[in-house]
Amino acid sequence: MPSFADRSTTQRKKLITAAATAFIVAWNICSADSTPNTILIFADDIGIETIGAYGGEYPTPHIDSLAENGIRFDYGYATPVCTTSRTRLLTGTYNFKHYEAFGHLNPDYYTLPLHIKTAGYKTVVVGKWQLAGNMEIGGVGSYPSDIGYDEYLVWQLERFLKGSRYWQPTLSENGIAKTYCKDDFGPTILNNYVLDFIDKYHNQPFFIHYNPVLAHYPWTTTPDSLDAKTPKEKFHGMMSYLDKMVGRVIKKLEEHNLSENTLIWFIGDNGTHPQITSHRHGIPITGGKWYSRNAGTHVPFILQWKKKLPKGVVRDDLVEVLDVFPTLASAIGANSPVPLDGVDLLKIFNKKKKRIPRDAIFMHYDPQWGSDYLGTAMPAAKFIFDKRWKLYSDGSLYRIDRDPLETNPITVSDLKREEHGDYRKLKKQFDSMISGPLKPPYLNKPLIETIPPPAPNCP
Repeated sequence: MPSFADRSTTQRKKLITAAATAFIVAWNICSADSTPNTILIFADDIGIETIGAYGGEYPTPHIDSLAENGIRFDYGYATPVCTTSRTRLLTGTYNFKHYEAFGHLNPDYYTLPLHIKTAGYKTVVVGKWQLAGNMEIGGVGSYPSDIGYDEYLVWQLERFLKGSRYWQPTLSENGIAKTYCKDDFGPTILNNYVLDFIDKYHNQPFFIHYNPVLAHYPWTTTPDSLDAKTPKEKFHGMMSYLDKMVGRVIKKLEEHNLSENTLIWFIGDNGTHPQITSHRHGIPITGGKWYSRNAGTHVPFILQWKKKLPKGVVRDDLVEVLDVFPTLASAIGANSPVPLDGVDLLKIFNKKKKRIPRDAIFMHYDPQWGSDYLGTAMPAAKFIFDKRWKLYSDGSLYRIDRDPLETNPITVSDLKREEHGDYRKLKKQFDSMISGPLKPPYLNKPLIETIPPPAPNCP
């Protein structure tokens, strides 16, 4: 396994030095007592319709409690698939600036965990990884230790090292892969690692990036839903177990008196799987993962920091995963040494900043550079949207507040007089973002998996 030192660059070293300098300056004006711990929970394949606080049908009392004690953003967004959302979050930049392929993050990019680590935090990532490189394009991606994590316990450290994420999981802990016993459940093991990390480092600032793997396909039973049979029953059980895992983290923070000064995020990485139809406020919503329509991008987005932020607030600002990096940099008092494309969400709670300075969200989405997954094409797309309108690079225009499934395209000539201003404003923002073709496709070659044998002490 290539080491961080082997793959470091002069530019990267300069950025680390710049980050350290930025932190030292910030530390002089920000006391250690006010420095928050932070936990980023980036749940897998859950759209906004899956969470009780948003009117979803599944009971999620612990996740709901984060909203009750914090901020619930009703217009929170991620990209339609996991890798593009994760690289967007970790770099704080638009995908066209960094994204090279599915399952790949170039280790030379400056990242959120590296920035936080440089600021004196103990860092860990737990759960899904899937960023160590893509065999189809060649080149080396990122291991957790390459981009700022002190420790990790992850599923799919490398793409060929897959195995199960649920029962009898294959997980990698700090470079060592292990397949657990048949009665071991991956989400429980991952959650226990998070709890142990809090126990070990509760006396110093820590950053926990928790990707709990739930509720990603394949549908499975959990230790609490062993009788589930249908995909919907299993998904229901998976959502309940995800909520239970979040509750255990909340309880552990309370045990160490860390609840007040821990900044907790709960965000979905993309929409729900299309096999699952759920109800939000009684209205059926079929999952839109892989697709650029609203159901593929509209996700839960909750922020709690009891010591600093108001409780029980519902916001209608347009927010997205890009905003995590600048917000955390602001929270720890260490400005990023590189430009970021997101927004510092803490500014909206400053009396002088009532609204987020964003009118629309831009996305550059290319799931696997031309692949055809499960016989369903996932076309690449560049698009921009606000709360009412959505515009694609091919000129397609939709009124998404009335047509969320995007079945009725609107021509510019059909716009009412008062709507032309909205269209021109959106198109001007879109044209200012990017022009030119997307990156070329690659051949999606067969994947040969390597799975370590079960531990010798399994029953």
